[in-house]
Amino acid sequence: RCEYMSEEIFIGIDLGTTNTLACYLKNGKPKLINFGGKNMLPSILAVDEDQILVGKVAKNIWKTNPNNAIRSSKTYMADPKKTWNIGGKTFTPTQVAAEILKEVKAKVIKKMGCLPDTKISAVITVPAYFTGNQKDETKKAGEAAGLNVIQIITEPMAAAVAAVRELELDEKIFVVDLGGGTFDISVLQADPKNQIYRALDIDGDKKLGGDDFDKLLYDYFVEKIQEDLGGIDLSSPKKSGLSENEYYSMTGRVSDAAEIAKIDLSSVDSCKVNVPNLFHYNGRTYDFIYDLTREEFENICQPLFDKIISRIKKFIDESDKFKVSEIGTVILAGGSCYIPKVKSEVEKIFSKKADSQLDLD
Repeated sequence: RCEYMSEEIFIGIDLGTTNTLACYLKNGKPKLINFGGKNMLPSILAVDEDQILVGKVAKNIWKTNPNNAIRSSKTYMADPKKTWNIGGKTFTPTQVAAEILKEVKAKVIKKMGCLPDTKISAVITVPAYFTGNQKDETKKAGEAAGLNVIQIITEPMAAAVAAVRELELDEKIFVVDLGGGTFDISVLQADPKNQIYRALDIDGDKKLGGDDFDKLLYDYFVEKIQEDLGGIDLSSPKKSGLSENEYYSMTGRVSDAAEIAKIDLSSVDSCKVNVPNLFHYNGRTYDFIYDLTREEFENICQPLFDKIISRIKKFIDESDKFKVSEIGTVILAGGSCYIPKVKSEVEKIFSKKADSQLDLD
């Protein structure tokens, strides 16, 4: 019997480009579902011996064999030309999303102690810029996963509703939502007494997020490796002279190290990047070891900071739906807003502290 003595469970799902989260209300507060020790389920699918795998185990496969995994599929939602062929199976973006949501549903049922046929009703969030077709495909993915999809809402709206509930706001809210693969900015009007939340204006970039920071850092690390080894070309397996297995293992492990370094530098001023036994070259095993400072990271990623800030300023300058002086609270959402420079640059624009009391993820 279901722990919550209910024939229907209600959940909220953030089907993210990089990670997926799900929550339910407990004593009026949102409680995140745990996915194998973490609150985030990597939005990655892999095929191993004809078995479809999702989440952490799929990410581990991606690290060593990225050609046998699908990552950041949400970027292509509703693109009829986009498919992936891995492990003898073909997937569309909608099918990848459905497999991720099946894993979410299974974890919810396990967490709640419910029978497999318990009705799971869900609200699923999407980027503010998503078209009608993209929202429809997201809903289809949820239904294919066996969910009763109540509503599709935008991610900034979800962040605003959560903030209004927690912080008891009744004003115009500016939301900066920087996730793994998407960047949304929006102004919302909250009327919690009547439970009305209205988007006054929205903007964003569907191909800007934490993955781009990882890619710049990955490229930087590869440059350092090439300098260390004096002439090796790591732009392709053929040019590197490495076997395909060694090459793709290298790209996956260095990409993983870049993501970890980015996360670490959100809380410390420097970190040591250590990737042992990366590959064999000229008769010896190469270990990549590098000390990276936050200042160095910020210099590497300055083009992305410039892109984020210029987009926000352009949005403010060109919108006739609001004035900066009318904004009561600036809310940060999305895991990439943990990057300290993102927060500080946003605060400079508004000349006020951005609210980050809520879990940014």
